[in-house]
Amino acid sequence: MTARDTPSAPVTSLDRALDVLEVVAAAGPEGMALGDIAKTTVINKGSVHRLLSGLVRRGYVLQDDSDRRYVLGEASHRLVQSFGVEANLPTLFRPLLLELSRQTEELVHLGTLDGRRVVYLDKIEPERSMRVWSRVGRRVHLATTALGRALTAAEPHSDSLVSSLVAEADPGHDQPDLEARFVSAVDSARESGWAIENQENEPGIACVGIALVSSTSSDVAISVTGPADRMSSARLDEVGQLLLSLGARLAPEGYRTTV
Repeated sequence: MTARDTPSAPVTSLDRALDVLEVVAAAGPEGMALGDIAKTTVINKGSVHRLLSGLVRRGYVLQDDSDRRYVLGEASHRLVQSFGVEANLPTLFRPLLLELSRQTEELVHLGTLDGRRVVYLDKIEPERSMRVWSRVGRRVHLATTALGRALTAAEPHSDSLVSSLVAEADPGHDQPDLEARFVSAVDSARESGWAIENQENEPGIACVGIALVSSTSSDVAISVTGPADRMSSARLDEVGQLLLSLGARLAPEGYRTTV
């Protein structure tokens, strides 16, 4: 029970202002007239007008000049965006990462785009030891990782982008088939929802990942990594399906899978 729900808790001006802000938010882009806001919040019209004036002054609410209806302002949108910034993403996604780790008993990573690479934002180590070279803050190539392939698959296809990402990952052209493998993995991810990397970064290590996209925050990718002898093709597909299922159920509000 919150303080607002406790019968003995006094109702403050802040409570009333938040009630008004929530009603305006629920009205969506059509907005709501002053009288309707007062009726919905059960606050007298004069008090609602004073509260709205403060919210308008701070930019959290706007009043349409043509019909005098109130809608959310830019400050409200900035508040939502600031909560979804990179620094908050590990906290937001930690319940999903922990559940994936519990169910798979493998290494779990959270990453997001950092320029033209993926940066690891968080990781959950499995109880059984596994030697994988990864650390929070490390930046890796999109073309050779399940995280990067999943994020690439979430975007529209671009031949020039694919070629440039491959060139960055393999500047010495030591992997002549990398572009074909990258394109195949991305195309498969667009169809299935999960991307696979099998012993391309480290011998004996395989990985499967999905992208979770948002219209208000940074897109992210989540992956499960394990020894190749445990991560057979069937197991990779099984974990991919689990990623989609748990991602749809446990991802923070505003995030969705790509399929």
